Order: sequence, then structure tokens, then C-alpha cells
Amino acid sequence: MVPESFFQARSPRRISPRPGARTLATGALLALALALGASAVRAQTSNTARPQLSYTCVTKSGHNVRGDLPPPECKDRDVRVLNPDGSLKEIIPAPLTPEQRKKHREEEQVQRQEEEKERAQAQKDRSLLETYGSVEEIDSARDRAIYGRQGLINRAEQRLKQYERERKRLDDEAEFYAKREMPADLKQAYESNAALTKQQEKIRTDAQHEIEQIKERFAAERMRYLDLEEMAAKAAEARERKEREAAMQQSQEE
Repeated sequence: MVPESFFQARSPRRISPRPGARTLATGALLALALALGASAVRAQTSNTARPQLSYTCVTKSGHNVRGDLPPPECKDRDVRVLNPDGSLKEIIPAPLTPEQRKKHREEEQVQRQEEEKERAQAQKDRSLLETYGSVEEIDSARDRAIYGRQGLINRAEQRLKQYERERKRLDDEAEFYAKREMPADLKQAYESNAALTKQQEKIRTDAQHEIEQIKERFAAERMRYLDLEEMAAKAAEARERKEREAAMQQSQEE
């Protein structure tokens, strides 16, 4: 017979948890339950406290429609969003029609062009003020530019007079061949004279055209410079007046 003490030795021992461990586990479960409960309460409170908005519009037929969500009849109309007390919260504008979108794009393009024009003008104004310190400097620069082109015109006219004399000499020589064929070298001399004359006439014409452009450009720059000076003077005057008014007001307060 097996001794009874053998079974007692083989039977598993029941291990009792430490008192501290049981307390920690209970506290953790209680904290989790409280957290989940608080989250649920917040969610319920949030859902119940959220104000119920309403959406309304006037249909094409002139009827007022209203709903908790934007009604389908309002898809192409302005939608008024109302607070629970009936006051207006906001207006959701109707989608643009193709014609309106086209017009909107055109207006945006015009606005971009105007903004680009303003930026370009501002850049030109800065360059103008950095280049010249006075109207007299603008006039001097204009005169120098014209002087250079006038030199081209003077040289072209001198050469044209020279070619005119050479042409007269060729005409005199050609009289000997009035009743017979003109020699090849004489024909070539005529062609060369005509080509050189045409070239100098073009140089003179181009230089004259450039002088007119120079006058127009410097006249515009001169006028713009005077406008900028006037605007700067008015801005300075307004700033000084504002400073005087501020100083007077401060003096009265003291």
C-alpha cells in the first residue's frame, strides 16, 4: 500500500497572491472602468450638446425648403445655414454655372494682368530713381544719346555727297557710250554706287527714327520722374502733418 504521505507530496500547492498584487490589479481595473465611463459620458454629452443646424433655400419655383441636411432642391441655389434659434449662421453660395466660371476666369486673368502691370511699373520706377538723381540728369542723358545718332546721320550725309559726285562722274563717262554698249566695269561701277548710296540712306533713315524714339522715351521718363517727385513730396507732407497732429494730441493729453 502506498503511503498517504505520497499523495500529499504529489498534490499541487495553491499559491495565494500577495496582498499588494491583489490591490494593484483591483486599482487598475477600477481606473480603466472609470476612464471608459468618462469617455462614454463625454461622447454622449458632445452629441446631445451639439446645436442642431438647419438648411434652407428658395427653389426656382419660389418655395422655401428646409432640412437637417442641405435639401436636394438646393443643389443649385444659395443655402442659408440657420442656428437652432433661427438666426443666420452662414450662407453657402450656389455652385457657379459654366458661364459664371468662364466670367470668373476672365476676371481673374484681367486682375493678374493688372497686378503684373503694376509690378512692372514699380520695377521701372525703382530703376528710374536709381539711374537719375534729377531731371537735369535725364536731359543730359537724352542729349548724349541724340548726339551719337546725329553723328551717324552726319557721316551718312557726307558719304552720300561723295557718292553723288562719283555718280556724276560716271554719268559723264557714260555719255561716250550713248550709241554703243556700256563697258562691264562701268556697269559695275554704277551698281556699286547705287548699292552704297542705298546703304547710307538706310543708315540715315534709321538714325533719324532712333532719334525720335529717344526723344519720346526720355520725355516719358522725364514726366514719370516729375510725377514720382510730386508723389514723394505729397507723401512727405502727409507724414509730417500726421506727426504734428500726433504730437499736438499727445501734448493736449499731458
